[in-house]
Amino acid sequence: MPETRLPGDSPAPETATTTEGDARDRFHQLWRRRPWWVRRAEAFVHLMRVRFAHLVLLPELTPDQAYDLRQTVRQEGQLTRGYMLMCALAAGIAILGLLQSSTAVVIGAMLVSPLMSPIASLGFGFASLDGHRIRDAVRVVAIGAAIGIATGILLTWLSPIRNATPEILARTEPTLLDLAVALFSGVAGGYATVIGKGGTAIGVAIATALMPPLTVIGYGIGVFQPMFAFGAFLLFLTNLAAITFAFAVIARLSGAARPFGKVEWTPRYVAVLIAAFLALATPLTMTLMKLTSEARIRSAAQTAIEHACGDQNVTIAQLDVRSRMFGAPSVRALVISPSYTGNAESRTEALLRDTLGQDVEVSLQQVLAADVQSQTRAMVDAAMERTTAGIAADVPPYKSIRQKVGLPTRSLWSDRAQRMVYVEPVPAPEWTLADYRATEQAANQGVTGWTVRLVPPPQASLTVRLSETAEDQPVADGDATDAIPADLAVWALQRWGMGEVTLSGASHDRLAGLAKMLSDGGIAAQIVPLVIPPGEEDELAPARTATISVYAASPSQVSRQQAAARDDQ
Repeated sequence: MPETRLPGDSPAPETATTTEGDARDRFHQLWRRRPWWVRRAEAFVHLMRVRFAHLVLLPELTPDQAYDLRQTVRQEGQLTRGYMLMCALAAGIAILGLLQSSTAVVIGAMLVSPLMSPIASLGFGFASLDGHRIRDAVRVVAIGAAIGIATGILLTWLSPIRNATPEILARTEPTLLDLAVALFSGVAGGYATVIGKGGTAIGVAIATALMPPLTVIGYGIGVFQPMFAFGAFLLFLTNLAAITFAFAVIARLSGAARPFGKVEWTPRYVAVLIAAFLALATPLTMTLMKLTSEARIRSAAQTAIEHACGDQNVTIAQLDVRSRMFGAPSVRALVISPSYTGNAESRTEALLRDTLGQDVEVSLQQVLAADVQSQTRAMVDAAMERTTAGIAADVPPYKSIRQKVGLPTRSLWSDRAQRMVYVEPVPAPEWTLADYRATEQAANQGVTGWTVRLVPPPQASLTVRLSETAEDQPVADGDATDAIPADLAVWALQRWGMGEVTLSGASHDRLAGLAKMLSDGGIAAQIVPLVIPPGEEDELAPARTATISVYAASPSQVSRQQAAARDDQ
């Protein structure tokens, strides 16, 4: 049964060259005269196709049913005003959901997305090797994609919120899971199209794989982040290729595709077919190569991390690999072990360099857990803290922070809720609290998105300079050389997590100002004023320093004090 034009299709040009018609006639003559072994091979392939279609529960369509289905797919995949309007509405809802990081809103946008129809037409065109239908379907898909991108750009410019949310970051590069979702969505969409049921619900899954990446392309352009836009564009093309080829396979297996004997092998349509195939196969090939490289790096990284951390009782709770188009790949991992391993990152990088022959950036977060219960709890906590963007988007730049600090670190941990990284360095000889605070300030200047808190080595007491008054007498150089400014003392106490301290060494009036400063910093102060013998108040100069006792009295000291008080009574 011949393929006919639908209403609205542009008619074939009257000036079609005789060469194309002669080529088509010669092909049909050759096909009718094909040798017997070609016919036997064709019959065998047909039998295998029918058996496999029955195995996967696909119906075997008659020629009339296949023709009607192809015409229905063509008609539903045409470019209409309603199609363009629904693409704009779906893209608008999707970009707003992405900016809010709301998965529910993004899924809701897919309910109105019309992308399944032209993609089904594109898949059926590939299955039938129909260059004319492929050209028309590509035009409809391209227009819908352009509308989605333009809508994303416009709403990003108009939105007061332009932060890169986890929902946006999750769509800036293709992953194996994204490819699997697109492939299964395409298979489900092809099956629904062939049996004529469930197309609306499955269209949501297909739109979920395509419309959010399109709006992320618009977001990347709107905020001038070309890498976001390029990654989302590669994700869109990869998903489009996987879905289209899945449609083509289902259409061919079910017999819905046009028989090869009726294919128009004209040079123009063959060129369109080859160009469209390369346009979809190239990004799919790039993604598969990227995923293969990441799998190889992942396997080598797992071995290297275990070896660098001691090989015993080491559990890698999370391991994420990112390979960049420009630059070295990176590995970020969460390691649970009974003890801390120093220089584990540099050792892992050296092992990977020897194994892979290339530089790999490694970022390790070590969690100490001695027993099985603690290890299980740490793994659950780590899994709960992971965002939809993965640990690759939510792990602090530990390596950069260590380089900025420039000291051996005893421990390092993060508070993702407050976006803070705490660093406890090993006590450095001749370093003062002022040196540690200056190092913290320098570390914060080189870190984006996180706040560094450096915890200096604790001290039993601090000697603090009190504010000068008119009654203060000048002192000789060298007096109170160990005294530090009050603001530096507050900084140190906050880093140590102190909630209450004791003040002494001066009169109550002189200590009250320091106590007020500590209270403003969230630290309660118990004042123990200096005891001055009667009659000597005027002879003593006001104290210029005060002592902050950091450590509270130990339980044994409290017991001795209580016993001494009872004896005095």
